[in-house]
Order: sequence, then C-alpha cells, then structure tokens
Amino acid sequence: MSKIPDPNRMKRIKGPHLTKQELNSAKVRITTYLDQNIMSALKEMADQSGSKYQTILNQILRDYIYGQKQGLIARIDRLEKIVFKKKQIA
Repeated sequence: MSKIPDPNRMKRIKGPHLTKQELNSAKVRITTYLDQNIMSALKEMADQSGSKYQTILNQILRDYIYGQKQGLIARIDRLEKIVFKKKQIA
C-alpha cells in the first residue's frame, strides 16, 4: 500500500508566464448544453471541413458576436438592404 503524499511537503511547480496579449487570446474551458440537432449539425460541419466541432462553434460565435456574418445570412442581408433601399427611393 502506498503512502498518501503530504500536500504541505509537495514541490510547487510554476506554470508558464503569459504576456498580456497571450492572456487575452487564451481559450477558456466551458461546459454548456446544446440541443442534439445543433450538436449533430456542428459535428457534420466538422467532418466536412476536417476541423473540430469546438473550433467551428467558436468561429460561429465570433462571427455572430462581432457582426462578421458570412454565407447565406450575409447574402440575404445585403439583398434586403438593396431591395428596401430601392423601394424607398422609388
């Protein structure tokens, strides 16, 4: 039977020192619940792109939060602006 180590006598190991810039760009671990269909869609997108679903989720959230819409939603938004602008002029 092995002895349980005394935490007071254990050697303290220093972790890496991050610069302010590195600290701001560091990723944070979270736990969250998603609908099953959302998770399935994320995993399917990950399989198609050869990436991880967490990376895709991060990119989707970044695009949404910072207003960098891409793809179909961005095209619809641009078309709506053009159509409604023309209707207001006419």
